[in-house]
Amino acid sequence: MSLGGSNPPQEPSPINSKLSSGWAVVHDSVSAAFGQSTRLAGGGPGQVVQVAWGTGAGRAPFLRFSGGDPVRVFLTVGSFADAGETGVLVHVGEGRKPALLEFAGHEAVQSKVALLNWLRTEACAGPHQDSGFAARTDDASADAYFHYYGMLMHQQNMLQDATRTGTYYSAIMQNIGDFNGKVVVDVGAGSGILSMFAVQAGARKVYAVEASGITEHARALMDGNPQLGSRIEIVRGRVEEVSLPEKADVLISEPMGTLLVNERMLESYIHARKEFLKPGGKMYPAEGRIHMCAFRDDLLYYEISQRAAFWGNTSFHGVDLSPLHPAASRAYFGQCVVDAFSPNVIISDTSSKQVDFTTADEESLANIDLEVSLTAYANGLCHGVAFWFDVGFLGSNQHVTLSTAPGLPITHWYQLRCVLQAPVVVTAGQPLRGRVQLRAHRRQSYDVHVTLVGSNGAESSGVFDLKEPYYRQMTPQGWSAVGDAGTVAKMQGAGEMATQAADAAEGGAGAEGAAHGNGTGESAHGSGLREVGSDEPMIEGQEHV
Repeated sequence: MSLGGSNPPQEPSPINSKLSSGWAVVHDSVSAAFGQSTRLAGGGPGQVVQVAWGTGAGRAPFLRFSGGDPVRVFLTVGSFADAGETGVLVHVGEGRKPALLEFAGHEAVQSKVALLNWLRTEACAGPHQDSGFAARTDDASADAYFHYYGMLMHQQNMLQDATRTGTYYSAIMQNIGDFNGKVVVDVGAGSGILSMFAVQAGARKVYAVEASGITEHARALMDGNPQLGSRIEIVRGRVEEVSLPEKADVLISEPMGTLLVNERMLESYIHARKEFLKPGGKMYPAEGRIHMCAFRDDLLYYEISQRAAFWGNTSFHGVDLSPLHPAASRAYFGQCVVDAFSPNVIISDTSSKQVDFTTADEESLANIDLEVSLTAYANGLCHGVAFWFDVGFLGSNQHVTLSTAPGLPITHWYQLRCVLQAPVVVTAGQPLRGRVQLRAHRRQSYDVHVTLVGSNGAESSGVFDLKEPYYRQMTPQGWSAVGDAGTVAKMQGAGEMATQAADAAEGGAGAEGAAHGNGTGESAHGSGLREVGSDEPMIEGQEHV
């Protein structure tokens, strides 16, 4: 039956209740213009066959023609495409031959759209167990992660971060030439706000890749803004497990977590570069830097010590809790502290580690080493290491930087500190040495190993859980001003407590704390990671927004 004739014959019973199907003429040996082809599945010219599609073992996608054996569909960049009103181009079989499916009958358009949507969503998810994301991520962690980002209130938290959202908007709109008429992939699109910024800058097509349930709300947002949303296609799935019909000129993403690398989305961003970005394409952002310095904060040290003091209770309803006090102290001091601190607590210069997103490999982010080589500004105690980060948008017209540094407008990332249970002693003008090692784990985060050697040679170490930090900015201590008499007294007491801890560490009593943090690992080697001095500008002619 020809495509121009009557409707196809009555459909037989479904091949599989879980399969979708339609009627089509299937051509193989397709020319570049689809002008010449031979029939793959059904004999003579114009014969219409039933085409069914679904997934098999390991979510491997396949097609089935007229009830025959399943034929594997290969989903890579450019392996399938929209081919006119009723056509879909796919690659099938072991030889990965191109096949053009021309759907027929009164439901031809619906069948074509259904197949194309399936290719872009369910089939594009691919065999999850084989993806890079699945290999490095615990299933429970992934479920919690995507559930969190599927909620509007958490998207609102990010959108209302004026520094974050405003800097992205500024970086894109000041570099319209990088977007105008271009294909853009938004990696981890969330609400789709960056996709819409790209369209405002003139993008011809945006593929918004997002794995969480927020896609439902993103579609509603785009439908409510059709002048923007009409050029955006939402692709539901993990970026490691989807395919796109074309390569991108530009990648946009907000892949940064606390300490830049928390949540391990940078690895997904880098995967997208390898899989979807054209050679020479742009990345927004293109690079990031982790900055660190030494700090002294007597109040914070006292506060953490007091959080563990409960376990020093020797008569809690007749029960002695003190056997658990050492473990509780290690646990509380083992939490990274997330808050916005005053630059006044900084007692050294800074050093930095740069990550070049345009060249880095995912593997280089599994183990990151930062050499501590600082110069102290003051005499006294050092309570640990403070961190923040910035990222650079290296546009063709304007370079823009997003910074989370202390003293600048507060972002939802805040800053981060690792507080040593045994502080070290520093001397103004003298070096402070040590190392910081970030070791990735399957819960989408890192263990942070910190070792510092004071000016007197005493060493103190700790291991900190970046996944479960102490969100101090959510407490009164995190946002109230310091200055009342009671607080000053507490700070003086904390200073005495920390001095005793430092003396004990120097005398050997701090060996337990030092051993606790002596986890070692091979240095991270890989393109895209390099150490830079604190006085090295990140970007020539950069703009801070």
